[in-house]
Amino acid sequence: MDKSSFEIPGTMSGDDESVGEIIASLAADMLCLDMRFLASVVLPLDIVVDPGDGDPSCDGETMRFHEERISSDYSSCHNLPTRQLAHCALHLMLGHCGAPVSDSRSLAEDMVVEYVLDSMDTPHTSIPGRDDRMYACERIFKLAGSPIPKLMEEHIVSMADWKRTTHESMFRRDDHRVRAPEDLGKWSEMAQQAMTEMEGFIRKSGDGSEALLSVLRIRNRRRYDYRAFLRKFMSRRGSIKENPDEFDPIYYSYGLATYGNIPLVDSLESSERPMLDEFVIAIDTSGSTMRGPVIRFLEEAFSALRQSGSGERGNIHVIQCDEFVRRDDVVRSEADMNRLTNDFKLEGGGGTDFRPVFYYVDDLVNNGDLRNLKGLMYFTDGIGKYPEKRPKYDTVFVFCDDRCREREIPPWAMRLDIETKDLREEEARS
Repeated sequence: MDKSSFEIPGTMSGDDESVGEIIASLAADMLCLDMRFLASVVLPLDIVVDPGDGDPSCDGETMRFHEERISSDYSSCHNLPTRQLAHCALHLMLGHCGAPVSDSRSLAEDMVVEYVLDSMDTPHTSIPGRDDRMYACERIFKLAGSPIPKLMEEHIVSMADWKRTTHESMFRRDDHRVRAPEDLGKWSEMAQQAMTEMEGFIRKSGDGSEALLSVLRIRNRRRYDYRAFLRKFMSRRGSIKENPDEFDPIYYSYGLATYGNIPLVDSLESSERPMLDEFVIAIDTSGSTMRGPVIRFLEEAFSALRQSGSGERGNIHVIQCDEFVRRDDVVRSEADMNRLTNDFKLEGGGGTDFRPVFYYVDDLVNNGDLRNLKGLMYFTDGIGKYPEKRPKYDTVFVFCDDRCREREIPPWAMRLDIETKDLREEEARS
């Protein structure tokens, strides 16, 4: 396009707005039209166009363009300013905020954002070079195991200088010396809202938004308190015992003397307290499972059981299974808990199949060995085969996976996603 013939639709000589300001305003309008879920991020931004030349930047409050650069970018590709705005908005939504990071981490964040935008490929954010960028991203994602910047960083660090320079020219859209303050909930709330909107949108349209949804799921993963979870599995059981504090022998004797063998007031012989009677903790012992996270998880689970009082009269089965049930340790006291965690050894090392545990537990229930099973918690880091039918007890799969891989679980099961750092933090607090 001949720069001398460069015009912005709707402009007239004598307007107060500069060409750059009109382009920036148009970019915001087009972005909200293409990606409505970003409107809550874009609309509150103060979009400013300064004189001179320079990369766009965003600090969470102000989106800053420069007159010469935005005019030049629009002249070379009408969609480029909209793409730059979308790029910065996604950085905010995905939590790429806070203190400055390394150049490699910064490039990783850019690659994640650009991959999402290229996957969606909307009319006003599409720019040339899409196939090359997606290929480069998918190679790094495969090496890292997931589109997570902290996992991608080590592979970017090991790149040859020329290759890293090429990637920076492909993916860099903004000035990373300017970053929004640490995320204090504002952007994460928007990310949660966007994920909800995207799930409904994808079900209806089936377009290329799956990449964004996958990244948002990683972003919105909740860290969970195991104690709070176990308390949900606690059942209330009546414990029959004499309560001497409530017994009054005077009224008791008076009733017997007056009415024969009918006491006027009897003692309260039952008291109710929370007690988790029976519970199953299944451990995936396939080849990828590490002993350290398993031990820390068991310690945290047992700590919650102690608080519930289940160490006194509980019936807790700790089952190890890969493709077959390898071991079943029954815990009925605190001494059993301590002995198991101190002497724990992983037995297995094969593939991952969740079904044998459910078959085994169903047999325990049918044989009467488990009479009041409240729930089963399956600790795993892999993808396995699930039972086809819903069991009679509540089930949760706890996925300990730093790569945040997507997994489909049966509709009858619950899921928790944790990272090894969550277990380390629990260990440090204990």
